[in-house]
Amino acid sequence: MSHCSHAQYQVATKALLFKDDRILILITPDGYLDFPGGRVDKSERDLPWAEALRREVSEELGEQVSIQVGETLFVSKRQYDKDNKTHYIAAIFFKCTYVNGDIELSEEHAKHKWLTPKEITNNTLKFVSKDERNQLVALFNRTGWPKF
Repeated sequence: MSHCSHAQYQVATKALLFKDDRILILITPDGYLDFPGGRVDKSERDLPWAEALRREVSEELGEQVSIQVGETLFVSKRQYDKDNKTHYIAAIFFKCTYVNGDIELSEEHAKHKWLTPKEITNNTLKFVSKDERNQLVALFNRTGWPKF
């Protein structure tokens, strides 16, 4: 019998949302780079991951934004502190395509930009997670951007 304590992770779905050769990034009010998506609700645990992602995108970008959810790209680790406790998140990133709709950000994000992978990983942006940045760099190197 194991005496170890298992890590507790919440699950989030995130979109690398492509429009032509650019990816949508969101900037949090405190200046961190983020991507559309968020934690999976308890009521969504029996649904496909893509359904939770579509809900989160609608909440964060506005109901009129339409996306196409594609393949899973990578999983990264995030963490944040709240109520004197550290919370851990496993974020599943999907390749998504912007279809249409005007972006109307929720209060969770201060602004948005469409950037190239090189602009995203150029070390001037603050990432929520070092692991997330490393996963993106590996993905862009592996896929030979811009032929992604």
